[in-house]
Amino acid sequence: MKKQISLIIVIAIIITIVISVLSFSEEIDNYIDENDDDKWIHSGPFAIDREEYLLGHKIFLIVRGIEIDDKGSINLTKINEDGTKSKITKYPFDGKKGTEFNIYFTPSLNIANEICSVEDVVGNYEVVFEGTNYKSIKLKILNQYLTGFENRYDPIC
Repeated sequence: MKKQISLIIVIAIIITIVISVLSFSEEIDNYIDENDDDKWIHSGPFAIDREEYLLGHKIFLIVRGIEIDDKGSINLTKINEDGTKSKITKYPFDGKKGTEFNIYFTPSLNIANEICSVEDVVGNYEVVFEGTNYKSIKLKILNQYLTGFENRYDPIC
């Protein structure tokens, strides 16, 4: 009798494990990764993680497989209402020093660059790959805050 009860318990455990594994594998098959590389905006070996950002978001840029001869700078540039462009930040790169790297920008208020209020941050931007033939990547910063970042955008000038 004890052997039969033990056998029933072992079978019940095995059935539970099999059901759990099957249900877990079904979840994996149906899983959609929101950060899937296909959703990134690419220009050659350069890519950003989305087209629109909230105030406080970091703009992640990944670089995978630039040529050894590629050398230049990655410039985050704001497109002003009159069509002129203002360079916000610049990151030099050299394929001889590395063909893969990650960087991020956080557009924020900055007295030195005369970015004094939210109105100066919100708008259309592009990431320009100066010194290369790669097309720039366009993005937009919306007039909406990432939770907890509201006080970081109080006017400073």
